[in-house]
Amino acid sequence: MADNDRTTLNASRRAMLRRIGLGAGIAYVAPVLTGFGMASASSPSRASRPSRPSRPSRPSRPSRPSSQPRQQTAPRTTPQPQAAPRVPPPPPEIVALLPPGVSLDALIAAGFGVIAERQTSAIDGQVTRLSLPPGRTVQEAVAEIGTLVPGSLADANTLYRPEEMLCDGADCAAHAMIGWSGWPSAMRPRIGMIDTGVNVDHPALADRRLRVEQIDLGTRDAASRQHGTAIAAILVGSVEGRVPGLLPDAELIAIEAFHRRGAEDAADAFSIVEAFSILIEEQVDVINLSFSGPSNAVLQEMVARAHESGIAMVAAAGNGGAGAEPAYPAAWPQVIAVTAVDSEGRVYRQANQGAYVMIAAPGVNIWTAASISGGRLRSGTSYAAPFVTAALAVERLRAPELTPDEAAELLFRCAKDIGEAGFDPVYGHGILTAPGQCTAEDANLFSVSGN
Repeated sequence: MADNDRTTLNASRRAMLRRIGLGAGIAYVAPVLTGFGMASASSPSRASRPSRPSRPSRPSRPSRPSSQPRQQTAPRTTPQPQAAPRVPPPPPEIVALLPPGVSLDALIAAGFGVIAERQTSAIDGQVTRLSLPPGRTVQEAVAEIGTLVPGSLADANTLYRPEEMLCDGADCAAHAMIGWSGWPSAMRPRIGMIDTGVNVDHPALADRRLRVEQIDLGTRDAASRQHGTAIAAILVGSVEGRVPGLLPDAELIAIEAFHRRGAEDAADAFSIVEAFSILIEEQVDVINLSFSGPSNAVLQEMVARAHESGIAMVAAAGNGGAGAEPAYPAAWPQVIAVTAVDSEGRVYRQANQGAYVMIAAPGVNIWTAASISGGRLRSGTSYAAPFVTAALAVERLRAPELTPDEAAELLFRCAKDIGEAGFDPVYGHGILTAPGQCTAEDANLFSVSGN
């Protein structure tokens, strides 16, 4: 490309950016932040908390005669806060995808314990959660299952955790804007999400088109409702409440797949596979996956089946930091991995980086629903993912003939390039631009300029 042509192209691109509200110094308030100052977004202030009853004054102690020797007393120590008890890791388990109708007798005879099993039409077989025979490692058990049950697929029943961080300190100073102006009631995509519990009684979710299904957790306790409620509110929160959502008229099917483990929430591959099965049968347009964990062969197969079914998937890139290993399901090629940025376009300091990161979205200082009522500021790649989920859902409604990959490509082409020119491992293709802010001509302009 000649220098004159490149100069003209760059000038056109800058003009286009100014037109869509993404030029330097221009900020567009997204609905999830509209109308809220910093004071109303924080937790209750000291002034608003009920005052503690005053303690009765103690009578003054009589003074000791100076002639009496003072008794030596042990120095007073300030009580230290008790650390949360450590929860021992659970015994290793196996998640196995078995052919339909296969008997479990061979596995039981070999010493495997059947903890749970589910038939799933979405993947035409049965998913089984197994305990290991005595003296076997996970690797040995997986190999043994392959021998005992030909045609099976097995892996460790790995754990996945929500990718969230409560806002604290400097990370809470920024407001990220992408030019989202809301969508008419005719925009009613079907969105799925796999997450922790959701408080359907929260005012932000009242009268929403929200359906919640709880995975059978067996003897395990259900997860808290903080994370799932916050994600659901970002997606479909009422515009009339204090936590307006991106697509308040969308239909949201929320699958509670997480359980409580000590002081944290976690979901194993077995439960997430079951959640995927439900959403594949429901044929949602997009699935939001605001959690991360290690790679897993059985879960990867389910992700591939969802993709083959025409379902788009969006996941949090992870909060492990720049040097962290790739996080899954985000790092699988069928899934759009989303990182988080603040209003200045700075990447969230705890966000994962890598070639699998596809796009950036608001994820720092996001005002969303708290677990019971009201709202809180939160940061993390978990809270960036719903922005991309909503945008992708709209694109699929606007152009139903597009495949999930083609709709994703449109988002990538319309992203605002930032960081290194073109695709990079920090921002991917760039910062998300809301649907409607980028025309086909603009998309071509971006692709020509290297984004």
